[in-house]
Amino acid sequence: MYKLLGVLCILAGCIGWGSARANQEKDRVRHLRTLFHILGQMRGEISYGRHTLPEICLLLAELNCGCYNSCFLRIYERTGEESGKDFARVWEEEMGDCLARLPLREDEREAVAGLPKTMNFREEDGQSGRIGQAEAFLEGRYRQAEETYENRSKMIRSISILTGLLLIILLL
Repeated sequence: MYKLLGVLCILAGCIGWGSARANQEKDRVRHLRTLFHILGQMRGEISYGRHTLPEICLLLAELNCGCYNSCFLRIYERTGEESGKDFARVWEEEMGDCLARLPLREDEREAVAGLPKTMNFREEDGQSGRIGQAEAFLEGRYRQAEETYENRSKMIRSISILTGLLLIILLL
């Protein structure tokens, strides 16, 4: 009886771990898509709206972008309150904190968090072009992650079940 209960607990734990890991992959795809759309919005606001980056952060805070709303609002408030603070440093701190909790890869985080550091252009075309490069990078990652999501989630679930079965065999 206890062995059967142990077998079920091990199997349930491994299946639960696999499902959680597959959900992380799904969240990664969702966040990449959202970041891709945010960068597209930023590029459009710079090119056509002729807004500054802090103003764009206020506009993005008003959109419903999930967990990014509060981050953009904090960036806008900090750059407005602390006029001596560099926008690039505030962006990097706030976006770094926001993106650290998300299931993104390090280079994907750096592409967004380090964006203003590389935008040393005064004219809108240069800034828009740099944001376009980051947008293209995230679009490639988003498309790739979306295409491979189904196969990766099946593989993760299969490996978790096989791991559970292996543990059961070893412990019996």
